[in-house]
Amino acid sequence: MAFQKRSLEAKHMGDEPDPKDWIGLDEDAIEQKMHEAFRWYYRFYDFKESMQFVIEYYKKNKVKTNNPKKIKPIDIPEVGVHVGYIARMKSRGLEDCPIKLENLFIDKLKVIERIAQSRKELQEENQPDKPKPNIQQRMKELAKKLAYDVEDVVEAQIESKFKDKFNFKTFIKQNNVSKPVAKHLKVELINQSEEIRLAKDGDPELKEAYSHLSGVIKNRLIKFYDNLIEECDNVETVRKESKKPVKMTYYRMNKNKKKKKRK
Repeated sequence: MAFQKRSLEAKHMGDEPDPKDWIGLDEDAIEQKMHEAFRWYYRFYDFKESMQFVIEYYKKNKVKTNNPKKIKPIDIPEVGVHVGYIARMKSRGLEDCPIKLENLFIDKLKVIERIAQSRKELQEENQPDKPKPNIQQRMKELAKKLAYDVEDVVEAQIESKFKDKFNFKTFIKQNNVSKPVAKHLKVELINQSEEIRLAKDGDPELKEAYSHLSGVIKNRLIKFYDNLIEECDNVETVRKESKKPVKMTYYRMNKNKKKKKRK
């Protein structure tokens, strides 16, 4: 995190302390320098930002964890800000951290881990059990969505009096219709086409409902549905392309030749 001067106090506090300037100092001197750095960080970085320092420290050391993100302001009494400030110094080149402050750093990282884990477990307990995905139900729902799309196509075909071209094979391919989906889609299409078939056969109620369509359009609509249903059948029955033929080995070829000679 780049240093940002937040007030006129920055002019008097100076720039962010650089741990590289402490190289060669003994442990007591480094500890004193770190306490001076703490006072500087107190002025410009709060608890939330100290946790961001821990996140950056983990990233720099290639530690994959989201624990610091789970820490909240109510955790200040347990976690404190020193862990973040020490993490910042380590990220900026602090190598020989005094034992007392190093132990403090490790202990506070463990506190962060404990609080984050406890929070995660509590969240999992409060979450209702997720229902197991029903594959068949998903296939049916997908088929219904496709059937709605077909209804839109049917309306467009009726409006154009079937002059617009519609390639159902392309429709199948673009929507990646699998065999299970094709099976359910076929049922949906049969149900859709049932009304127009009954209307053509003279059903009193449906005949009146489809009275705006001429006999020719009704026939084309039935044929259109038949083609769609046939394509669903094709998807269901299609077999996977056969693998490349296995080449005959030298032994098998000679074995067949020997059998012919014997005859």
